[in-house]
Amino acid sequence: MASSVADDTAISPNQRLWTPWRMAYVTGTAEPGCVFCNALASNDDVGSLIVHRGVYAFVILNLYPYNTGHLMVVPNAHVRDPAALSSGARAEMAELTASFCTGLRLVMGCDGLNIGMNLGSAAGAGIADHLHQHIVPRWTGDANFMPIVGGTKVLPELLPATYAKIRAEVARQKFAAGSVIVLLMAPDRSGVCLSDEALPRLPVASDTSVWRTVLNAIAPQAAACELLGWGGASSTVSDAAELPALAISFTPSVAATATCRLWSLGEAGSLLPDDDRAVLLNAVSRFA
Repeated sequence: MASSVADDTAISPNQRLWTPWRMAYVTGTAEPGCVFCNALASNDDVGSLIVHRGVYAFVILNLYPYNTGHLMVVPNAHVRDPAALSSGARAEMAELTASFCTGLRLVMGCDGLNIGMNLGSAAGAGIADHLHQHIVPRWTGDANFMPIVGGTKVLPELLPATYAKIRAEVARQKFAAGSVIVLLMAPDRSGVCLSDEALPRLPVASDTSVWRTVLNAIAPQAAACELLGWGGASSTVSDAAELPALAISFTPSVAATATCRLWSLGEAGSLLPDDDRAVLLNAVSRFA
């Protein structure tokens, strides 16, 4: 007798996106209340992984991503179905989806994107009571990538770095930020490099992501450098008025040690202007 269930063995391995790290979400303890409403009510956008707040909707990084850069576009209203949304909310969600697809292609260098909603638990929605649209970056061959090697989970980068990449791009694309503040921290977080008693500023190009512009600019002076995360204010509302800020773990090359002096955190704090001191304090609280 033929089975009424489709034979899953007919699906080739390269049709699956294998994400065993999401078991932490599947098997973990549920957060009290609505995850999205809690994030929206929070005063800490960095901690909540919100990269942008609009009038009717916001964009948040998935804590348990299917792929690096996995975003969700979420309405402010706690509703299960698109029909319950206002026309303004539907229009803003569509616009945010379009603009973040453009941004993700530049930031992540992805080859494609999956976009979609799961409405209702039967359709696979993990948070069925508050609808949300997924935007998942895809790379050619990523479904064949096995992120478990010898029992160790392998991820391309940590969430704080992904968050910083995306939020810096939001500041440039939505708020026309023409430059970025760069906080170069010693690997042990004991000091920072200054430029004329201020944090360095770098201009951003229109055809290159902000984070790549920064790393390309400092690479010639570095023996090692790595993006740590977002150094700016936690609230995304501030992005309209403040420059994006990226915190970098930085080891100067031998040739650059003469021109790149490392100041202790105390020394730097006493020298920096107020805006730069705020960036330093943000980075110390998040990465020290």
